[in-house]
Amino acid sequence: MTSSSNCFFLGSLVVSLLLFLGSTSTMALTKDINSTCYRYSVDNSFVHNKTFCLQTLTAYPPAVSATNMVELVKVTLDLGSTQAKERAGFVAGLEKEPTFKKYFEMCSESYATIVNNFRGARLCMEDGAAGAAGASITILETYDDTQRVKDTIGKNTDKASKKLMEMTLVMEDFVAIANAAISVIF
Repeated sequence: MTSSSNCFFLGSLVVSLLLFLGSTSTMALTKDINSTCYRYSVDNSFVHNKTFCLQTLTAYPPAVSATNMVELVKVTLDLGSTQAKERAGFVAGLEKEPTFKKYFEMCSESYATIVNNFRGARLCMEDGAAGAAGASITILETYDDTQRVKDTIGKNTDKASKKLMEMTLVMEDFVAIANAAISVIF
């Protein structure tokens, strides 16, 4: 009888310890995600949409499984790169759109630069925290390209321009998330 109660006690202790360790790592992760989403962006305002940032990172498995802040930065850069590629693909599909022809080249170049900036920043982060300065500069340059797109198509009323404007505004949120994550370690 005594041995079965000891086994039950030890088993309960192990389960409790595992649950505690799991919640501790979740708290650290939540802290990193919260730190990212509440950091200042390039223009000294908070990340464009804190709720979007929190929902995006907590629902994105690679962000949730990041083991430290450097890994979280890499995840935000990979996520931004993926989003930029999708938008570049959308722009490429507008090449033959008659109402968009005069804007195509500039928007296409801007999104190609955005994709390259995310890739370049990610490469900088291969050096860990030491690469944060280079990654920060590269991501900050991305704001210029999103602004170029907004300035060029912002007042257009055609369907393609409106859709690209929406996509560009969300792209700025991904840029701000990456910038905020980098600034946590920089």
